[in-house]
Amino acid sequence: MNLRKLYPAISILLLLSFFTSVSLAAPPEGYEFLSLNKAMKQSAAEHKPMFLYFGRYGCSTCRKMHKEVFSDAALNKELSENFVLAYVDTESGNRIRLPNCERTTEMQFASRNRILGTPTFIYFSPNQTALFKKAGFQTIDTMGLYNDFVLEGHYKTSKLKQFLAKR
Repeated sequence: MNLRKLYPAISILLLLSFFTSVSLAAPPEGYEFLSLNKAMKQSAAEHKPMFLYFGRYGCSTCRKMHKEVFSDAALNKELSENFVLAYVDTESGNRIRLPNCERTTEMQFASRNRILGTPTFIYFSPNQTALFKKAGFQTIDTMGLYNDFVLEGHYKTSKLKQFLAKR
């Protein structure tokens, strides 16, 4: 068997498998995730809280979240209507500019924020203060509680742990 004749077919299969895995680990479909720069500007301009999602290509837990949690229509509506959504790829070399005009990469930004695994979510108040960070798989109900904590202003009077204990 002549292996040289198989190289084009093998190359195409490898490329297809790469792009299939990439598309499965991008931000969830049906949401308008912005780059960090755009999201920060929009959040400040609209005085709206920001939901920052750190993900990466090949993240099986991210795919599970997309399939089991972000596919929920009520969660989609709540996040899309009440938050400015941002996505950062923890392995990306894409350059971003922070509000202080510093230039860095998405990967460096993730490292500075001690993002050790994906998915990781950080909620920000409308004035761009980081409220809390949660890593790993989250349920629809838990995401709803996190949203309530921010949207109802509970972060102003209590810690997330206290709020969750009362619910």
